[in-house]
Amino acid sequence: MILCQKKSSSHHPLRPLLKGVTSPCQELKKEQPRRYLVQTQRGFLNVHSEPGDPYRSDNVVGRLFEGDIVIGIQEQDQWLLHEAGGWSIRFHGGFEWLKLLDGDG
Repeated sequence: MILCQKKSSSHHPLRPLLKGVTSPCQELKKEQPRRYLVQTQRGFLNVHSEPGDPYRSDNVVGRLFEGDIVIGIQEQDQWLLHEAGGWSIRFHGGFEWLKLLDGDG
C-alpha cells in the first residue's frame, strides 16, 4: 500500500481549489519524530524543568548520558524539549550537545 507518493504533475485540475490545503503526506512529514544523539564533554547532560541558563542547577530534573538518543518535542532558541522529561541545551560554548541524527530533519 502506498501512503504517500510524489505527484507527477503540478498542473492538476483541482490545484486552484486545493490551494492552502495540506495533504496527509505533508502532515506526516511534520509529525515525524526527530531523534537527537547526546554528545557530552563531561559524561552527562542535564535535563531542566524549563529552558534558560544551562548552568542553573535548582531546576535540574534528570541527566542524559553520552550516546543516549532522545526524541525531540519542541525547540526553543538553543534548547530542546524532549521525551526524557524536560529541556536540554542543544548548542552551548561552541559545542553541539544534542546532534540531530541524519534523516530526521
